[in-house]
Amino acid sequence: MALASIFGTNLFQYQPDGVIEFYDAHEEVRESFRQASEWTGIDVEPLLKQNGEYADDGERIQVVSVGLAAAQLGIQDVLMKKGLRPEMTGGLSLGGLVGSCVAGAIERRDLMELLTRGEHRPQDEETGGGRPEGIAAAYLALDHDPDHYYGEQREGVWKAADFGCDAGGKIRIVLLAGYRDALEKLAAGEPEGVVNVTEGADLAVHSPLRAAAREASRARIERVPFKDPSLTLCSCLEQKTLTRADEVCSMFVDNVSAPISVVDLTQGMKDHRAQLGLVIGPSPVMNALQYPFPVVFVDRPQAVSQAVAAVFEHGVRLRRG
Repeated sequence: MALASIFGTNLFQYQPDGVIEFYDAHEEVRESFRQASEWTGIDVEPLLKQNGEYADDGERIQVVSVGLAAAQLGIQDVLMKKGLRPEMTGGLSLGGLVGSCVAGAIERRDLMELLTRGEHRPQDEETGGGRPEGIAAAYLALDHDPDHYYGEQREGVWKAADFGCDAGGKIRIVLLAGYRDALEKLAAGEPEGVVNVTEGADLAVHSPLRAAAREASRARIERVPFKDPSLTLCSCLEQKTLTRADEVCSMFVDNVSAPISVVDLTQGMKDHRAQLGLVIGPSPVMNALQYPFPVVFVDRPQAVSQAVAAVFEHGVRLRRG
């Protein structure tokens, strides 16, 4: 049985309070932010506190992404110092990129520089013609067919993320992405609260509408010297273990436009006999979900001791340094 490190995403801007507490309490987190600032040219304060003023949504996502990655890597360093070395890792969207770094497939500086240059560009004029984009969260009864909400039956709407079931196992949570008018039309035709279009989000993340962004970043990503992962690295784009450098590179390229799945990620970890998962850093999506193994949410310093206790409680085998 093994320990898994799981990293969340920045689909929704997170509250930085727990990260600030980690920063104040642990040198490892301060060093992670110092390095991120040095490599990207972004000051520590906006990276840490998420309090900057941004020229556009692309700049905001860039700063949030670098800040969240710095937080996740720093907190992982704190856990490693406590002896909590994972056998496997992976994450959701941005978290998948961070998980690749923890697995040794990409250097930290290369990761931060990629995040700084960003994949979040204006809409693809060839496919969208300026039609506004958006995302929506769908909260579905377990007997609902999710295909009803996207794909061939819904012009301009795609499944961006499958979060699986909520913690109580009563609702399936799906993120939809596409053209805002199509999402609003879908929401209007459903009972109140089933489909909720997100205000202020104007990129159809993890959908075919991001194809131009994927191709624009491909050459830059393919220049990065990826390595074969040294830990078990589970993908969130499909239920697959990434074992080669070229597979990790492909995941980085496709991440911006391919749908993501917590179900695929965690089932892959379960197949590798994960006995305990540590969800590292702020996780506004991940902490509301059901997992196929016990998890501890390490989003504040006091959770470190809870993680240590859980390792002993579940008899988890720890990897030696």
